[in-house]
Amino acid sequence: MSSGSDWEGTARAWHARRSVRAGFVAVMVLALCAQGFWAAVTNSATYDESGHLTTGLAALRTGDFRMSVAYPPLMNLVCAAAAVGSAPPLPLRSREWREARETDFSALYLWRGPTARAAPRLFVLARLPVILISAGLAVLVFVWCRQLYGWPAAALALGFYCFEPNLLAHSSLATTDLGFTAAAALFAFACWRYFRAPNARRLVLCGIALGVGLLAKFTGVLLLIVLPLLAVLSEQIDSRRGRDARHLSALRLLGATAAMAAIAVVVLWAGYGFGLKSVSGSPWARLPAGQYLSGLLVQWSHQGAGQLAYLCGRGSTSGWWYYFPVAFLLKTPLPLLILLGIAVGLRRFRAEEAFLAVPVAVFFVAAMAQRLDIGVRHILPIYPFLILFAARAAARPWPAARPRWGGVVVGVLAAWVVVEALLYAPQYIPYFNELAGGPSGGSRYLADSNLDWGQDLKRLAAWQRRHPEAPTIHLAYFGFADPARYGVRAYPLPVGRPDWAASPIWPLRPMPESSHQTAGEPRAGWIAVSVNNLVLDPRYAWLASYRPVARAGYSIWIYHIRRKPAFSDGL
Repeated sequence: MSSGSDWEGTARAWHARRSVRAGFVAVMVLALCAQGFWAAVTNSATYDESGHLTTGLAALRTGDFRMSVAYPPLMNLVCAAAAVGSAPPLPLRSREWREARETDFSALYLWRGPTARAAPRLFVLARLPVILISAGLAVLVFVWCRQLYGWPAAALALGFYCFEPNLLAHSSLATTDLGFTAAAALFAFACWRYFRAPNARRLVLCGIALGVGLLAKFTGVLLLIVLPLLAVLSEQIDSRRGRDARHLSALRLLGATAAMAAIAVVVLWAGYGFGLKSVSGSPWARLPAGQYLSGLLVQWSHQGAGQLAYLCGRGSTSGWWYYFPVAFLLKTPLPLLILLGIAVGLRRFRAEEAFLAVPVAVFFVAAMAQRLDIGVRHILPIYPFLILFAARAAARPWPAARPRWGGVVVGVLAAWVVVEALLYAPQYIPYFNELAGGPSGGSRYLADSNLDWGQDLKRLAAWQRRHPEAPTIHLAYFGFADPARYGVRAYPLPVGRPDWAASPIWPLRPMPESSHQTAGEPRAGWIAVSVNNLVLDPRYAWLASYRPVARAGYSIWIYHIRRKPAFSDGL
């Protein structure tokens, strides 16, 4: 009887412990979704979202992928599927559609046409699938970490993922960045499982995950570098462990990677509707998913040409090799950086951790090698892998002299990252850590999607409602959206430079280069300027001698100029 009672007591304790752990996971994932939804409804449309949404809607409704050149179609289709039921008809008779001018077509459909009133609501709907994808990635991080390091480390990894500001920022945007981050993590996890215990089902999963990664973002081609590296490393790991009976020969290894690549190609072709298209408009070659190859050429050209970027007070179109190391150090929460340092310092590395290190190395080195230095989002895929590796600090034994200090330090770091995320919520896009002085100090070091991606029009409109003394302002806005659609009452100031991608929306009509120097242009009164314009456009350098009286979020600075400066005070 006593043995039966003991068994029942043990079973009840096990079930209670399992329920508590399941509850913890559910609470963390719900916290992630709540933060993502909060950001989704409070941010205005960011610069890239208009193109993603319009391209996806066009492909869904017509089956024509003519606009899917700048981006692969997968995430556009996923986001558009959530908004297609509420989306107005597309202007398919327009010249922009016939000529496949994606930027102009997006501007016409979302912001300039009679259906523009629905645009803000469409973006909120389109962001919802990305929140769900991020929740799925959080669960994947938890599952993988538990298999690598056990329950305490998995709980730590899940907590860090659900409150990491950069992941939260892109979990609430209808873009490709979070989708590819999830696909890259899924692919690495699938490879880890396959190379540990190969079978046909796991091989197919690897191929599908690889195809999804290619369809999610053009950066997915880097997975074709990650795959053979992981395959070679897995062979060496097996040989060191003495598992000769299960050791893949070089020929079998090559065959497995080739099969994965073949499956990925089929998935890629399916993503484009199994169509045959010419590459870059060439009439002599129609290939499966030809739009994908055309897009790769466009991206290659774009990265080679560069784009005006900003780093530590300087602008450049050629970029800096050290841009992403600096961005990583300033945009990553200090608790995560400290935890990574502890994880490295504990040593005793496992061979399987190569499946975490290889993707990080490939994505980071590739980002440093190209000339498109416009945001930490280009290295977003490294964050799940870094969080997984950092969580080993909760699994590895600490120095024997202070055995309890490990739990205390890890607990403090976990609480720090949660409090900091909630402190800045829901403004995750402009997050900077304490080394940069927080979001308020970020403009000294970085710009573009690190800080100002056009997300603060709703906050500018809210500021206007609270300040009736400023019924109308003059606005230099960096973004793709029409400020009026978010309730902003403003006269336009010119934006953009020949070497800088300017908004096709604001101003609504072309303005002369010297318009702000004329007598009719306000040099006194209420002026609102996006940070990107302040740090990169010399036409607004004269504002450096003034202090902003308010900010809409962290990306739009508001000035009240009480006198009109003399012309010599200007440019």
